[in-house]
Amino acid sequence: MVYILNKCLFFTRSRWMRNLIYTCILVYLTLCFISIDPLIVKKTFRSVRDSSLLLRVEPAEQQNFTCIWSAIEEREKCKPVCGPGFFGLYGMKRCHPLLDCVDIKKLKEKQGIGNSGYVKEVWQSHWKSFPVVIKNLRVFDLAGRIASPGYYRGIQLMRDFYKPSVILQLVGHCNETIVTELHPMLDARDLEKRLQEYPLYNNLKTRMQLCISFVDILRALHSGYDGKIYVQCDAGSLLKLAGQFLLTEDFHLVLSDVDSMEAIGLNGKTRKLIKCTVWGELKGYFPAPEQLWPYKGHFKASKMPLYDEKVEIWKIPDMCLYFLGDDASSLKLKQSLKPIHKRCKSRDPRKRPSAEEVHKAYVTIYHDILNRTNVSPSSQAKTM
Repeated sequence: MVYILNKCLFFTRSRWMRNLIYTCILVYLTLCFISIDPLIVKKTFRSVRDSSLLLRVEPAEQQNFTCIWSAIEEREKCKPVCGPGFFGLYGMKRCHPLLDCVDIKKLKEKQGIGNSGYVKEVWQSHWKSFPVVIKNLRVFDLAGRIASPGYYRGIQLMRDFYKPSVILQLVGHCNETIVTELHPMLDARDLEKRLQEYPLYNNLKTRMQLCISFVDILRALHSGYDGKIYVQCDAGSLLKLAGQFLLTEDFHLVLSDVDSMEAIGLNGKTRKLIKCTVWGELKGYFPAPEQLWPYKGHFKASKMPLYDEKVEIWKIPDMCLYFLGDDASSLKLKQSLKPIHKRCKSRDPRKRPSAEEVHKAYVTIYHDILNRTNVSPSSQAKTM
């Protein structure tokens, strides 16, 4: 082989022929190299592709931020807008990948926060200098064992249904432990206490804003995301449902408890309906009529009829009136809400409006409030 190459190279007078031979030699050596490890080329291209992807993940020059005016700190606070698999807390400059088991083990539990739930223990901690919440499933008692399937589905929902303005932002998770963003005002059961602490916000605009925020969350959950409509089943009473929502520092809501979410599967025009029976029979005026046991005799979950997301529409008026409070200044506003609330309370679920319809009605009434007080939504946000 060497003899033939020497003869071709030294006895070939044509320059183009020698160049052709050199090219052939180079191609031959390259093929020999690849034959030794055929994955080298793939690995090389993959590493180039992966590095280019890393460069495209939340580049600093393209990082977007969302900002609020914090009632607690009386200043504007901003955090990065992140995609699935990342999180951004107020004060962070860049998005960070979700914390894993190694990261979570380094977190030090410092103090309890609010009321530990029937299913979870809740603690406040810090990741670096940022406050976070650690939640642990009570795995050693009956409540934890019953709730565990929903608990793990909730973690997956927080990962998949990535809308931090709707569902509490996930910071990381490891087995039965999850880490989330901290909202120091805690849940909506303490609304009146918070409004007493921050009296400048105790007005009809803030209260109506909470009604809109609640319905906006329902609108997102009922949107058919990924072929599913989500319904909150842990809502047997008004205060129980209020406890599922956290107050943000600018007096909006975010859904914090997704352990008891049920999904209505969509398949064209057909729906796979649900029933909320994991904790037993629902009673009282707060659940929708179709959620109550319709037969004589003892309750049996297996015989309970199915229903859809309209059970949540039934509860909207009660929640909104709760946010509006009992002050006499809200009487005129409550009169304006009566038509849409009457439709929500129709005993026939098919006659109830959608969350989208309620949202439009609420926004119209909200802007009417602003017009009557000569305050625009933008200036309202700045002053608050």
